[in-house]
Amino acid sequence: MTSSAPRPPRRDGETIVITGGTAGLGYFTAERLALTGARVVVTARDPGRADRALASIRAHAPGADLSAVALDLTDLTSVETAADELADLGRIDALVLNAGLTTPPSGRTLTRDGLELTLATNVVGHTALLAHLWPTLLATIGRTPRPVRVVGLGSLATRVLPFDPASLAAPSDLTGDDGYRPFAQYALSKHAVHAWITELARRVTGTGVQALLAHPGYAVDGLTPERPGIVEPGRFERLPFAQGKHDGARPTLRAVLDPRLGNGAFVGPRWVTRGEPVQVSAVRSSSSPEAGAAVWSALAGVTGGFAP
Repeated sequence: MTSSAPRPPRRDGETIVITGGTAGLGYFTAERLALTGARVVVTARDPGRADRALASIRAHAPGADLSAVALDLTDLTSVETAADELADLGRIDALVLNAGLTTPPSGRTLTRDGLELTLATNVVGHTALLAHLWPTLLATIGRTPRPVRVVGLGSLATRVLPFDPASLAAPSDLTGDDGYRPFAQYALSKHAVHAWITELARRVTGTGVQALLAHPGYAVDGLTPERPGIVEPGRFERLPFAQGKHDGARPTLRAVLDPRLGNGAFVGPRWVTRGEPVQVSAVRSSSSPEAGAAVWSALAGVTGGFAP
């Protein structure tokens, strides 16, 4: 892979689950994680895309221990079914909540559970998944010398639009019927991820689980190595302030693998949109205790929640 990233450390015997590992950032995260020797499990809505991704990963990481689990984050029944299958793995050393909708529909769209599509994909489904898998993560503590990690994906969009905790303070706010605008809804969903993961970090202190955030900067296909059928770079995204998705995956990889990082760490590119992964700060509007409490409560009202 064309990247300045060093070969990742070994994680033999561990199990790492990554949602949305069949394309873009998730694919390259999975490809690099496969080089660690860990068992890597990717989730995907489309079985065909899962097959292509696993074949490509094996071509770039010979001998990789890989499998796929069907998961539709917009369907809470699918989330529960996938969680049951993932729990059968027996252990999860890292859960990477990568999957997300980056280009919301032009008009407000509801899922079968009555939730706004972008919020359902980017945060509600992941919240439900973690709630179901929480016993498995706790059961993994002590089986390795490293903490179990949950890694959520943030976004630079949170720097563009501020977050009002009152906008996501109740389960009814997750229907997205308050003046829907696509980019604003995407930013809201990523603020919710920031708030939820930051609140999770507060709640898991001392448990043996760590919650971290990562953001990819401005990562585009045009600067990404080709993976036929998965990533096929075009000519019109080769921007000087951007980076490829293989490099956009590096903050997530560091959040998963770097033992020097602590609970609550946030990793992003050094130069905001590109560069080596370093520790950064989340915007105050969605990392405050007030934001965390509001979002946690709203999400628990839909998913049932759990008690770290």
